[in-house]
Amino acid sequence: MQFIGIIAEYNPFHCGHVWQLRELRRRYPDIDGIIVAMSGSFTQRGTPCIMDKWRRARHAVAGGADLVLELPFVFACRSAQDFARGGISLLSRLGVVSHLAFGTEADETAPLMEIALQIDSDTVQEKIYEYIDAGFSYAAALSHALMDGGVSEDMLRAPNNILAVEYLRALHQFAPQITPILVQRKSVQHSDVHLYAGITSASSIRTAIRRIPPAWNLLEKSLLPLVFSDLHTAYLFGLPEENELLRLLRYELLIRNTSELKNICGVAEGIENRLVDCLKTTSEYNDLIKKVSTKRYPQSRIARLIVHLLLCLQKAQTTAFDEAGASYIRPLAFNKQGRDILRQIKKYTQLPIVTRTAAFLTSGQRSVPSSELSLLQQMLSFDTRATELRILTLLTEHKDTCRTDFITSPQLL
Repeated sequence: MQFIGIIAEYNPFHCGHVWQLRELRRRYPDIDGIIVAMSGSFTQRGTPCIMDKWRRARHAVAGGADLVLELPFVFACRSAQDFARGGISLLSRLGVVSHLAFGTEADETAPLMEIALQIDSDTVQEKIYEYIDAGFSYAAALSHALMDGGVSEDMLRAPNNILAVEYLRALHQFAPQITPILVQRKSVQHSDVHLYAGITSASSIRTAIRRIPPAWNLLEKSLLPLVFSDLHTAYLFGLPEENELLRLLRYELLIRNTSELKNICGVAEGIENRLVDCLKTTSEYNDLIKKVSTKRYPQSRIARLIVHLLLCLQKAQTTAFDEAGASYIRPLAFNKQGRDILRQIKKYTQLPIVTRTAAFLTSGQRSVPSSELSLLQQMLSFDTRATELRILTLLTEHKDTCRTDFITSPQLL
């Protein structure tokens, strides 16, 4: 059996993703299927996803994937390294994935693998800590340490290359049996916010949908009909508003002692005090992110920290989750081939397949202290809370119609 795995966010799913899936099937006509590990309700950068995870999973299946699984929140809303390790952990434990496909700006795998192997060398690790001590963020420290070792700046500036290196690093450490497949990004850049007909970036789509009025004619040419229809409906019902997170954060800090924040994932070196101080003079969420961020703490880290704080994700929990890896398989959507793939996975995996949340975690159990829950239940509880936190960023009148983990089943296309 040969199954290709992909780790993705699909925020939203677009024509570039369709091209990648078709290209994989063209290159590997004998593969048995494509399995995607996809972020759920929040992105790796700490923002609420533009549409719910079940809709985005349906879009991926409509666009060429066979089976979409949820990448647990405790890995999905973390650093690039943790995101990659979590995705590799999940895909490798399925017992059937033979290849991992990912997009890069590079045209071959060898230089990326060389970088991945360099990162864990004593020389580079020592350099990283030197730069961190000098006030750089981890990502910046890593880049400088690698450039000191001869890696080109252009190679490290490309966002897909950075994540690709982390995938290769995780494969080398935890799943050497999985073969990497590089799919070179040939059109628009990952962060390009200009909307193009056909293949365009997810960033450009998210930017365009928030303009008044949105460029519907151009958006229709950039998305599958199903995705366009669902995105149009989401726009009419109300897209996630990050300012709602600001309101929730004000209340959370109102009832918490600042000393309690030290245990939250992402809090270090007094950044919690800076957050509290900046909140007093800020009325917009994005302004808060900018004010709190520093050379060492970039905006994406601050955004993740706030989400972790709102969901009470503790440092000790993330340590336990990282050591354990993915604890379950959570299908979000699949086609008939994907349903057969799930049957195959059952033969090879030791992980439980969660098709009904309440069979593993009830809403009542979720409210008890985490110490009374198994690691699987703790991990699953964060998925469910992240779903409901995202719902809180939507317009009030539509919240009652939103799907939660306790009432929604995997989607069959």
